[in-house]
Amino acid sequence: MILTEYKFRPESDSRAEESCADVANKLKTAFAESTDMIVINNLQIEVYDRQITVDHAVLHTYGMTLINSRTLYGKIEVNYRGEWSRSVKGRDIPMENPIDLYKHASKAVRDDLVKNVETIMSKHNGVQKTFDGMPIELMFIQAPKSGLQGNGINSSAILFSELLTQTITRHFNSYKKRVYQQFGGMDVFRFFSSDMFACADYLIGNEINRESYPVAQPDQTASGASSSSGQSGKRVIVRTKQIGGGPGIIKARSIKPSRKKPEQMAKEPD
Repeated sequence: MILTEYKFRPESDSRAEESCADVANKLKTAFAESTDMIVINNLQIEVYDRQITVDHAVLHTYGMTLINSRTLYGKIEVNYRGEWSRSVKGRDIPMENPIDLYKHASKAVRDDLVKNVETIMSKHNGVQKTFDGMPIELMFIQAPKSGLQGNGINSSAILFSELLTQTITRHFNSYKKRVYQQFGGMDVFRFFSSDMFACADYLIGNEINRESYPVAQPDQTASGASSSSGQSGKRVIVRTKQIGGGPGIIKARSIKPSRKKPEQMAKEPD
């Protein structure tokens, strides 16, 4: 689902704007029809005493991804002190470290959500969920024909736009798989559907209206929780043999312990 469309920023460099538009288009193509992914373009975040724009944010069932798509273009060098500079017409122009900036943005987002958790997250089984364990991943898109060099680059989160949606989907599937691998999935953060849409609306300043959100997934309802604890709604049946031959069907709840002694049961024909 695309919650906010990409908007052109005329004050930005044309190469940066081209990269940003390309990423926005790829996110729209991949996730426009998805109910597990909410894409927010040009998300405004207050970091300490300044307002910054996160190019793209993808909110999904198991967390959030913040994406910088307009910084890594041209020839960029990072020295051993972590200072970034871009070569423009033979001159090295200092630039802000985008990785450090997005780390601060990630912290600002989490702190804001934690402060307003009771507004955004609903209680389930009397327990208030929190944002403390929500994964917030950072990704930085490297424009084509750009060059990054230097000893101070941590390239683990830097990728080309062609790999972006695949990477987000792979991370999503890994969290989803972990839910069923761990005991009860207690160590994996997971949004309920209405809470995920409420969080997205809160981030962009919209009014939270839970009546308009999709219903929770089957495994997130109260009945789903009771079935996982052993109170399954399905009838359990046991097939046995009738005396004299032929199959018989006995409902599990009607089975009672036999009062016959083992010697008597051994003498009865099968």
